[in-house]
Amino acid sequence: DSLDVLDSTVDVDDFVMDPWNTNEVIARARRIMHRRPDADNKDLIRCGDLVIDVAKCEVAFRGRLVELTFKEYELLRFLVNNKGRVFSREALLNSVWGYDYYGGERTVDVHIRRLRSKLDESECIETVRNIGYRFREDT
Repeated sequence: DSLDVLDSTVDVDDFVMDPWNTNEVIARARRIMHRRPDADNKDLIRCGDLVIDVAKCEVAFRGRLVELTFKEYELLRFLVNNKGRVFSREALLNSVWGYDYYGGERTVDVHIRRLRSKLDESECIETVRNIGYRFREDT
């Protein structure tokens, strides 16, 4: 039996029985090739050109991996998870750094500036004058 040779670790979600039709094989191959490998991955947060892999703590922007410090990563993830909402510096400090953080509010500004530079000066993180920051909803 030809199915006995399949390793139990192989994921098989499609097959063609003999005799097979060439057009059928081509159509199935195209469908598989166009399938995104991470389509079912719930650990990915996608926002336009930005992809955050929560399981790996990695960020990719426009197809390239972005090196972030842990706090930059946490800040970006928090903003993306709450896109469109405006957060004051104090609210960001409390949410990302924790209530026991006693540094100045300008820490947020420095981290935002670094994030923007690492994201190629993208305008996805907006400054809301006299209030704070938000991740744009339309990205």
